[in-house]
Amino acid sequence: MKKIGFILTLILMFSSCIMYVPYDDSREPGVRTYEPPSPAAAAPAYGEISITYIYEYLGNYGYWVYYNPYGYVWIPRGVGRHWRPYAHGRWVWTDYGWTWVSNHPWGWIPFHYGRWGWDNRLGWFWVPDVIWAPAWVIWRFGDLYIGWAPLPPGVDFVPGFGLRWGRRDLPDHYWIFIEGRHFHSRQLQAWILPPERNMTIINFTVVRDRYTVRNRDLIINDALSPQEIERLTRRPVTRVSVREVKKPEEAGAGMDEIRIYRPQIKQEQTAPKTVLKKEEAEQKISPVQDIRPEEVEVVHRQENSLLERTQKLELERLKRQAEEEAKSAPPQERQRKIAEGQSRLEELRKRHEQEKQELQKRQAEEKRTIRKEDLKRKTDEEKR
Repeated sequence: MKKIGFILTLILMFSSCIMYVPYDDSREPGVRTYEPPSPAAAAPAYGEISITYIYEYLGNYGYWVYYNPYGYVWIPRGVGRHWRPYAHGRWVWTDYGWTWVSNHPWGWIPFHYGRWGWDNRLGWFWVPDVIWAPAWVIWRFGDLYIGWAPLPPGVDFVPGFGLRWGRRDLPDHYWIFIEGRHFHSRQLQAWILPPERNMTIINFTVVRDRYTVRNRDLIINDALSPQEIERLTRRPVTRVSVREVKKPEEAGAGMDEIRIYRPQIKQEQTAPKTVLKKEEAEQKISPVQDIRPEEVEVVHRQENSLLERTQKLELERLKRQAEEEAKSAPPQERQRKIAEGQSRLEELRKRHEQEKQELQKRQAEEKRTIRKEDLKRKTDEEKR
């Protein structure tokens, strides 16, 4: 009896030290595996900053608003109507897995700590948190598309466990989708599909929402393997070296390395110096401020082109699949397969038409709003 108790004690001791490393069933047997992160990846973060510092730093680039139930949230200033988190920048493969390199000077904070939420009147807002990751996103992956979406508020990461997320679903508009072949682009925003396409593309992709944890607190964003990306883009994935820096102004990207500033964040019971009410914030962050009608026309033409091109790709792909299925079917099943293929094509065309209508409706509303704001701006200038 004593021997059994001793064995149970040992089991409990060792089980408490197990780290969360999810099994990746996307790795194919016989395919070369990428080496694990180098020891440099486990180096401690440089320095320590406080929540007060973050309040002051981001206050230079946006507005703090008290927002139930999350407390103080931050809204970026001057990003424009079509802005979305994780849209202006690029993805690189590093010792931390897929790492987001932002084009925004403030991007080292809200794309690597915290969560992003959406409000119909305020737009995107950021909820602070203290755990660093190469990017707090989940992925969607398919034969034609790659998509990603920011983790929403309320999704916690628990060291030793992983993501604590109940419903595991997101509104369609959270997702950013591109044709997979553009994944390596340094200007991803030029290839982002209009959100009206999401209702169809979601059905063509599967969710990947795992993170690997190494050395207890080092978070690796590797839910998509490099091999999968290589198959879709037909380009090799090159690991980019990481250099950790000691100041935020030193962060950025060079030709063959990225510089990361990832300090530890000390929690404090404090508040931003300037906090807006929601009504005040709505006035300050007008999405059409300083946007000209001709600029919107350019964006709309790009959206229409991307929508038409990808819809055509889907129809061509589905037609080929239907023809192959009918060709390989036994003679007595061939007519049924042909009818099924035609039915699927017709259903896809209906969804495409719905997307076009939704896009045209949204674009028309944007044009009306911007023309109204442009006229008001000109009138105010004349009065001065």
